[in-house]
Amino acid sequence: PIDTQIKNVMGINKEGSKKCKDMMDKVRIVQMQNDGKGVIMATGTPITNSITDAFVMQSYLQSGQLELLGLSSFDGWIGMFAEKETKFEIDVDTTNYRMAERFAQFHNIPELTNILAQVTDFHHTDAGNSIPEHDGYEDVVIHKTAAFSSYLNQISHRADAVRSGRVKRTEDNMLLITTDGRKAALDMRLVERTTPFTVACKVFECAQKVAEIYKQTAYERSTQLIFCDTSTPKQGFNMYAELKNLLVKMGVESSEIAFIHDVTTDSAREKLFERVRVGAVRILMGSTFKLGMGVNVQNKLIALHHLDVPWRPADMIQREGRILRQGNENPKVQIFRYITEGSFDAYSWQLLETKQRFITDILSGTIEDRNGADIDDTVLDYAEVKALAVGNPLIKKRVEVANELSRFIMLQKKAETQAEINQHDLVETESRIKIIKDMMPQVRDDADFFAANIWSYTRDELTALRNEIYKETYRKEPEREDKLIAEYRGFSITVPKAAYTNNPVVTITRSGRYQVRIINRNTRALENIDKCIAELDLRYADMEKAVNDGAAKIEYLENELTNGKDYKKEIEEKRIELAEIDEKLNVNK
Repeated sequence: PIDTQIKNVMGINKEGSKKCKDMMDKVRIVQMQNDGKGVIMATGTPITNSITDAFVMQSYLQSGQLELLGLSSFDGWIGMFAEKETKFEIDVDTTNYRMAERFAQFHNIPELTNILAQVTDFHHTDAGNSIPEHDGYEDVVIHKTAAFSSYLNQISHRADAVRSGRVKRTEDNMLLITTDGRKAALDMRLVERTTPFTVACKVFECAQKVAEIYKQTAYERSTQLIFCDTSTPKQGFNMYAELKNLLVKMGVESSEIAFIHDVTTDSAREKLFERVRVGAVRILMGSTFKLGMGVNVQNKLIALHHLDVPWRPADMIQREGRILRQGNENPKVQIFRYITEGSFDAYSWQLLETKQRFITDILSGTIEDRNGADIDDTVLDYAEVKALAVGNPLIKKRVEVANELSRFIMLQKKAETQAEINQHDLVETESRIKIIKDMMPQVRDDADFFAANIWSYTRDELTALRNEIYKETYRKEPEREDKLIAEYRGFSITVPKAAYTNNPVVTITRSGRYQVRIINRNTRALENIDKCIAELDLRYADMEKAVNDGAAKIEYLENELTNGKDYKKEIEEKRIELAEIDEKLNVNK
């Protein structure tokens, strides 16, 4: 449960669930018995759905840290890392638009990521040569039928009734409306069973694509996955049986089509997966929950089909991770998305866009960006699909221009942040190079001096010097001032006042000044000093290289600061264009 005074903001669940509360109690007990330790959470998607996920994960694993930082309450956490933003959104019935409040702006991202990193292992998933390529998503837009348009009108009236309070929330509510709208976008027969079959539906378009690829890749025996979370196999009408029937009519062998839901044991699942891997089963259908995680059937996968839209960005990542995976023998694959025009698909893609932007902020690794979100192709793709699914051309244009504006604003923020980093780096590099140049004559003089002279010491003298160094550097407490121990090979050996057991070092001085760490009392003390003096030539060469590299870096940074990209013109143009569209749409009214 989230204890908060924040009201009227979407994406916040104040009630929570009993099982999560029970787990919190158990986590606390384990931590109390193990000095704050003893709990490990394993997940590839620690933030899957909303802003509350990060806070809840930290509450489980970092309650003490949050308490010390004054962030143990949700409102305190929000005050540090997020702010509300009112944005234009397509309404739940897709025929109108509205202004909605969400947590869409984020601040102090480096600090949040650093706190999370104390309990989290981050792994970048960079696409390598062994990951198949794909030319973006292939979106199949299904035009809305008269029956679907009529149903959307019913949805609109139901939404009005719920918002005005004319109907009890136990009888109808936005969740039920949304669920029905998503079903209707998938197939009208899921909400009105008497609706006659028409080829203007997702399942028919999907069957055509699947059958076409099935026949084209018959020799290679390539395989395909179809994801559908709504209307899974059951008695009566469902999408899985309907799609299989259509595929068989289009020439696909029934024995080469399988449903993941038909196997219920681990051994049966593995046998099915092996048949897919060798191409004996060429079309496998399933839900994200059953087919999207821990499934390795990528060997011959050539195409993946999203028949419906999942709620969570993490689900989309899990789905596509089945085909964009090492071990796929196909160098290039296809990913299809089926979108019903003017349907709830628009609203669903919009939710994914908002959620994915937040997740990208936290987990992308671009922690130098203090505010906002980094540019993410997945977000822009979601926005494009959202625009495709909206029937009103002006709303579609508004969405496109708004996303272009957001993109240019993010690019400008990134450019400004990079310019600040470059300026800081330039000053730091110039300062470091000046220090090195000032030191180089001293190092050169000391190196030449050492090369021109030879010293000899008795074994007793060396033993006494080692013992003195060890005694002075391994004190229990630091002294009040530096202590000169001896002259050695023309250099003064001094024990700094800060040298003691936890910091055993000496300073050797002639023209220059060099610090040497003392490892132990036996042989390494003098060996390290000898090594430092003998390698002054190498140190001088390293300093020359550092000066040359620094000069090249300074030249590069100065060029970047002079010729850096600026997006202010594009931002102004898009703001003007957006204002003109808003005026036509009466958004401000």
